[in-house]
Amino acid sequence: MRGQDVEAILVLQRVGLTHKGLLGSGVEGTVVDLGDGRVAKVWSDRRLTDLELLRDYYDALNAARPADRAVAMPRILELRDFEGTLITVEQRLIGRPLWVADGTSPHLTPAHVDAMTEALAALAAVPGEPALRVLPVLPDEPPFNQTAPFETELAALVTRRTTLFKTSLRSALHDVDAVLNDTVAALHALRPAIPTLVHGDLIAANVLSYEAHATAVLDFGFLSTAGDPAFDAAIAASCFDMWGPSAQDIERQLDRAFASAFGHDHRRVSIYRAAYALTTACCFGTDLSDGHFAWCITMLDRPDVRDAVQN
Repeated sequence: MRGQDVEAILVLQRVGLTHKGLLGSGVEGTVVDLGDGRVAKVWSDRRLTDLELLRDYYDALNAARPADRAVAMPRILELRDFEGTLITVEQRLIGRPLWVADGTSPHLTPAHVDAMTEALAALAAVPGEPALRVLPVLPDEPPFNQTAPFETELAALVTRRTTLFKTSLRSALHDVDAVLNDTVAALHALRPAIPTLVHGDLIAANVLSYEAHATAVLDFGFLSTAGDPAFDAAIAASCFDMWGPSAQDIERQLDRAFASAFGHDHRRVSIYRAAYALTTACCFGTDLSDGHFAWCITMLDRPDVRDAVQN
């Protein structure tokens, strides 16, 4: 057990919470099973105000979510501050991650496709109320305006992020200015969609499943807002397998399945991929040694993405 996890368990013991097993740990903190339908998360580097905002966001999300939906979403039941260490007690979400990226490509099964489709449908069933636009869309970025169209708010975010990191982006993509201008123009030309809940980071590991069905969606907070459900479908298909040898084939299979289920226009999906790549390229690193940066540059250089933003 890592030192971080040992410290987390000691903190939980001091506040009177008895753990029944370690569920996971990472950069954000350590999660343990409390054994009674709840989990506790000991956070590594979050402010109290951040977690209060996230708690309120989850409350609003669950209040807006249709009661008959089988796909659960997070809820913070308690928030504690123990001598500067922040702890959330949350409802336990049932299931296992659909797939965790490991550098290979998965064998995409009907169960994978069905679970991702169910997760997207559950998100799109939540009306995009103003209360779902309270989280910063990225670190150091404000929430989207509660009344403005998602498409124009995304265009503004793309412009800010690309301008901020233009030197780094230009070193890897010489015509980034043209790509930026084309992408922003394409976003402004889109007909505004009826807003629904947008997760923003719907990778396979953020979808829990059991017996071939999606049971929960977790880890909101990265580009989470109210907006166009086609944005989530675009990112989910591209990010299911980002680095494996069959990545683009898996993206194509998921695109076909999502288009059949939801009717999303392929050009719109490709425009959102360009917007995502420009927006997030420098979130984790600013040169080609960073895997996410390199993935975003490759996305922006793809002929289908270029054609979508130029036409």
